[in-house]
Amino acid sequence: MDESLYDEFGNYIGPDIDSDADSEDGSPRGDAGADEEEDEEMRGASDDDTSAPNGWLTERQDARDAAEELEGQVVLAEDKKYYPTAEEVYGEGVETLVMDEDEQPLEQPIIKPPRNLKFELGVKDSSTYVSDQFLLGLMSNPSLVRNVALVGHLHHGKTVFMDMLVEQTHHISTFDPDSEKHMRYTDTRIDEQERRISIKAVPMSLVLEDGNGKSYLCNIMDTPGHVNFSDEMTAALRLADGAVVVVDAAEGVM
Repeated sequence: MDESLYDEFGNYIGPDIDSDADSEDGSPRGDAGADEEEDEEMRGASDDDTSAPNGWLTERQDARDAAEELEGQVVLAEDKKYYPTAEEVYGEGVETLVMDEDEQPLEQPIIKPPRNLKFELGVKDSSTYVSDQFLLGLMSNPSLVRNVALVGHLHHGKTVFMDMLVEQTHHISTFDPDSEKHMRYTDTRIDEQERRISIKAVPMSLVLEDGNGKSYLCNIMDTPGHVNFSDEMTAALRLADGAVVVVDAAEGVM
């Protein structure tokens, strides 16, 4: 080592050293440059491998790039997909239904008790004073048939008057001595018996006699007197040939 190239502290004070000369001499700097060149060649080779169209690294790189792009996007809360759809889970050919756990209301029992619905009432023995053949004979003669409608205000006695006519033609008593009330024979519905009011127009065919003892077949229709059921009275009047207006003597015409 030439001591003239260094000062008393060991620092180099000689002329500049050429890098090419150092590389030719096999200095450490030349080795470092060679290592850098080798690294660049290997990096270029790896880039060539990843850029190959059939390389498996290309697919992984594309998937990674796509994931990075999705991470950078802003997705609204209502557009986010947290769970797979039913079509994705079960397939396209499967029908899926989303229903409530219990659709049966609490008021409805699981096992319904048997109920025998009964809307109408009737009398077991309703035999008449005349035979059915006699009634059919009158029915075949239009001149002996009368179609009459009983009309009047509410609680003026239309149904009770009908009970009196039933007593004249049937083997039955329409008056109950225990309750001191009439049977209301034409009120065949349960709600009519409970409310003591006629709701529907009810026809009956009765064989009645005139003052000379001549028998006629009278088709009598007992109609409701309440104004809310006036349509039943209107329909009965359209079918009837005449009308009997029943008026309560205590209340008068209403």
